[in-house]
Amino acid sequence: MKRTLFAAVCLVMSAAIPAAAEDWKYDFVLYGWLSGLEGTIGVVDVAEVPVDATFDDLAGYVDFAMAGHFEGKKTKGLWITDVAYTNLGSERDATVANQPVTVDMDLTQWIIEGGGGYRATPEFDLLLVGRYYIIESGAMSSSDFGESTQEASKDWGDIYIGARYTKVLKEKWILSLRGDIGAGGSEFAWFGDAAIGYRFSELFSAGLAWRVLSLDREGDAAEADYFKYDITQNGLGLGLGFSF
Repeated sequence: MKRTLFAAVCLVMSAAIPAAAEDWKYDFVLYGWLSGLEGTIGVVDVAEVPVDATFDDLAGYVDFAMAGHFEGKKTKGLWITDVAYTNLGSERDATVANQPVTVDMDLTQWIIEGGGGYRATPEFDLLLVGRYYIIESGAMSSSDFGESTQEASKDWGDIYIGARYTKVLKEKWILSLRGDIGAGGSEFAWFGDAAIGYRFSELFSAGLAWRVLSLDREGDAAEADYFKYDITQNGLGLGLGFSF
């Protein structure tokens, strides 16, 4: 699956980046995604745990987060790279067998996107991208008896097809709408992004967006794959852009 995912993305990127002398234009955006989570996480044929947390619920547990988007485009082609990382942590005190125990819990998530597309018009792009997800969790407990650590991780990828519409409004304002659907490691997945930005100059811009990523990963007990992840991640995005 992984080789199929990246082979398709590399094919699109090679088609979208010809060796012509035409100048490319580049956009780099640092952004934060203030997202919440809704859905279920569980073990196939065993149990499912409902999840319903807003960004306000999660904000106190964020140890570190970063996200960046980089793309290049010319008259007929474009390529896209996007990386988002989130680390949530929490420390809890408990009593086990009349002994104090401290449990340090940690959850990290990577969302890595790469691909390209065809610019049907200056305002309308057709896209083919791959997204790769890595979710890692860990818990370390410490007490007078010593320390113990438990770790788990899961990763998978999806291929998406989609489109993006970008419109310049009154020279300074920029409207962008993007949507795509996919599958692969997920039974079904989709992504949506609606953004409005303001260009301060040829180099600098800032924007607001509402972003939604929905993943339905069922797992397969027959293949000893028991991780079930049916989560919609959505919330406000804030970004600062640099164009050159």
